[in-house]
Amino acid sequence: MKLFTLLIFWGMWYVSFSCRTIIAPIMPVIEDELTISHTLAGNVFLFLSLGYTVSLLLSGILSPRIGYKRSILFGFFVLMIAIFSLKFTHSYFYLIFIAIFIGLGAGVYLPSAIPLLTSIFRHDQWGRAIAFHETAASFSIFSIPIITGLMVHFFYWRNLFFLLALAIFVMGIAFWKFSPDIRPKRESTTGFLLVLRRKDFWNIAILWVFAASNGLGLYNMIPLFLVKEGGMALETANTIFGVSRIGGFLMAILSGFLVDLYGVKKILFFILVVTGISTVSLSIAPPGSILIVALIIQATFSTGFFPVTLVAISKITEIDERSSFTGATIAIGVIFGLGLTPFLLGVAADKWSFHAGIFILGLLTVISCFLIGKIKNI
Repeated sequence: MKLFTLLIFWGMWYVSFSCRTIIAPIMPVIEDELTISHTLAGNVFLFLSLGYTVSLLLSGILSPRIGYKRSILFGFFVLMIAIFSLKFTHSYFYLIFIAIFIGLGAGVYLPSAIPLLTSIFRHDQWGRAIAFHETAASFSIFSIPIITGLMVHFFYWRNLFFLLALAIFVMGIAFWKFSPDIRPKRESTTGFLLVLRRKDFWNIAILWVFAASNGLGLYNMIPLFLVKEGGMALETANTIFGVSRIGGFLMAILSGFLVDLYGVKKILFFILVVTGISTVSLSIAPPGSILIVALIIQATFSTGFFPVTLVAISKITEIDERSSFTGATIAIGVIFGLGLTPFLLGVAADKWSFHAGIFILGLLTVISCFLIGKIKNI
């Protein structure tokens, strides 16, 4: 029964995450159809991240009052309506308006899902359970570009959003029927403020910013990078882009077992250092096979950070504060890593090149690794 429940959570995280990953592979088409610049294209992810951040912060207030399960279902309803509405996008302002609501709907899930998962599984199973759950995000990053590249041959790109909205509805029904409903024991409204006073919170939050920047933040701009500066056709770019994510799916699984064997701190440091170095390599690699290898290495290690850090958060928090800590950490990572990074990369591309922005990002990521040593009790 636990495995079946975990599979339900996996499916929920997959469709929720796919609502954010599906926009990037289609962005070159959207950019041309709406006649917008790279900066404005990156700005879409900033507005999506603003909505996601607000939702993450509010989840710490919402969940104690209506429960984790109802919070997730409410978020999925908002998400389904927003994704379906993208089918009718005909202006840039409509696009960023809907992007805000996609973020609002998607942000509720993870802060409520982690307390539910850690209450279902034993403490010594957290690494494997959370790592398996996180493979849904990695699989979304890997599969959505490939699925998108294939389906645009059979469907008009706007219809892809209808199919995703339908998948959200189906998974929401399954979650409502089979998921347990565990409520926090104390309904505190000060949890978020208490979290902000913790030094380990700020260390983890800053690391999450750089990991998110190297993960979904960079992910959102890679198709533009490959098409506009790499000179690739959209279908070729999305195929290479998607295949390069296979290693990330495997890394998400492997990281859970490595954490249980070697501890959080060692694995976290190794993953983040390799991520930073591979991002720098991506920026200086010449077009061709070397660029593809750099892309595969970068994609593989950048996804390993998140399940490891969620385990770290679970270890240093009690279940009643876990939602607030998780939500606040991801919120900071989202607004700066997923929101600001694509915008800054777009600005750098318009003024100089994508290569310059990616190089600086990788260098700063390597420097940030010293913060890992300051996190205690992991």
